[in-house]
Amino acid sequence: MRILSVYASAHGSTAEVARFMGEVWQQRGLETVVTGVGAVRSVEGHDAYVLASAVHNGLWLPEMATFVRRSHRVLSDKPVYLCLTCLRAIEPGGYAYVTNNYLPNLLSRTLSFHRIGIFAGKIDMTTINQDEAWTLAFRYDGSRDASTLAGDHRDWNAIRAWAERVADDLGVCRA
Repeated sequence: MRILSVYASAHGSTAEVARFMGEVWQQRGLETVVTGVGAVRSVEGHDAYVLASAVHNGLWLPEMATFVRRSHRVLSDKPVYLCLTCLRAIEPGGYAYVTNNYLPNLLSRTLSFHRIGIFAGKIDMTTINQDEAWTLAFRYDGSRDASTLAGDHRDWNAIRAWAERVADDLGVCRA
């Protein structure tokens, strides 16, 4: 079974998540290619696809939207999984917020996802610019300085569990 995991990452957090999941799938016997969306040459020849994107301003990154439009024909004929990293997921009720408010903006009306994972990301204040810091503070009601959101909020156990469920869906035996 061949899986292509394509990621769009603004500052590297989503790329790290995608590579981590790729290692899980390889351990489970999946032939896995993990690559940034800009490096994909062809989507042909894979049995399943995972799309991983950071969510900024309620939308996945523009390069992922372009990739999905460009690759839609092939993607629509195979199992496709969606993994999102979004800082909102750290808030109480954040998973539901992302599901109810952001996910409808991201879903293609013609592309069906077999499983969707939503995970918090990480904020490294040295990698974001002043506009992004302002947007972060604004998104969180403006009452917090963006630097208070800094840190790695990813739950690696939850990410591993989701990747394991994807492998199970694809009928891969446990190692």
